[in-house]
Formats: sequence, structure tokens, C-alpha cells
Amino acid sequence: MSLEELNEELNTSGVFVGEPLFVVEMQWGQQPVRLTAWCCTSLPTDAPVTSVHIVAFQADRVLVVRDRKGQFGFPGGRLEPGETLEEAMNREVYEEACAYLDPEFKIFAVLKIECTERLPNREYPHPFSYMGMYVGRLQSLDPIRSDPAGIITARDLFRRNDCENRLDQHDRILLREAKEVLKTMPGGIRRLRAFLGT
Repeated sequence: MSLEELNEELNTSGVFVGEPLFVVEMQWGQQPVRLTAWCCTSLPTDAPVTSVHIVAFQADRVLVVRDRKGQFGFPGGRLEPGETLEEAMNREVYEEACAYLDPEFKIFAVLKIECTERLPNREYPHPFSYMGMYVGRLQSLDPIRSDPAGIITARDLFRRNDCENRLDQHDRILLREAKEVLKTMPGGIRRLRAFLGT
């Protein structure tokens, strides 16, 4: 499907308007996926939200985690049965980064997750699902310990230059959008100035 057809489909469904922030294809373990990201102020309702991630600021830094491949990204993960989005966010961020979040986090983007190949012996209950991207503030950190899922190998607090040099392009795009929404949150301009060093 072309970008024009994709936009037309989304415009007529009333879910998103405008061009996506990015479209990227990658491997999640053995599963090939396509991620299409849009800015939003609320979650879509045409498919389930199966995971949540956060861009969490603390002073002049942002929280990141490193996976087994050595790639850095923002913490978060899948919802467990019966969990709210908030419960999943807090659990995943603690499991991956031993970090506590300020409860006032805000959605700024959503990623449509499409499996581009159906693998044998796997169930695919929905044609696609969503990942909610939030922005917020890091309250505190506990000493790091191992991720129970075995996916995350380290955590870090990146300064602006670290983000520019060590994050993948799609994560830099998400960081850019998170900074815009951070400005609208209480104390957000002060936190953004600290991060930008201005």
C-alpha cells in the first residue's frame, strides 16, 4: 500500500490525519514487523493497545535502556491480561530500568504494529495493534538488576548529545515529538531547557 493510499484509508476511518512521523520495518526476535507512527492526543479504538513506552526526563537527561543487540531505546513493553495502561507502564519501566515514574505522563504518539509475516505456531488474534508512546518525568532510580524477561541488559540516562549520537533515527523522531508535548506539561519548559542546555 502506498503512503497516499495509507493516508486516505486513515483519513476516511477518522483515526489519524496527516502523514506519519515514520514507517520502519524491523525484527522483534523472529517476528518481522512494520511500525507506523503518528502524533496523537488520545489512543485509537479500532484495534487493541498491546504495549506502552515512555520518554522519561530527569533534569538534563532522558532514561534509556539497552537490549541484547546493544541498541538503546525507551523503556516499556507489553500489557499483561487485566492490566491498565498505567499499571503496565509502571511495571515495565521498573522491570527494565528499576525506575519510578511521576504519575502524570501524557500520550504524544502511537505506533501501529503490523506483523509483515505470519510465523508458524503463532496466534495472530488481530490484523494489527498499537503501541502508545508517552512523555513524562522520572521520579527516582533503584539499583539496577536483571530484567526478568531477559531482553534489557542495561539502563542509562542520556544527555542531548548522547541521544543524537546513540539512538536510532525513529527514536530521535519520537524524542523530538516528546519534547514538544513536554512543553505543555506543568514544569515541562523548565525540564526541556535543562535537557537542551539552554
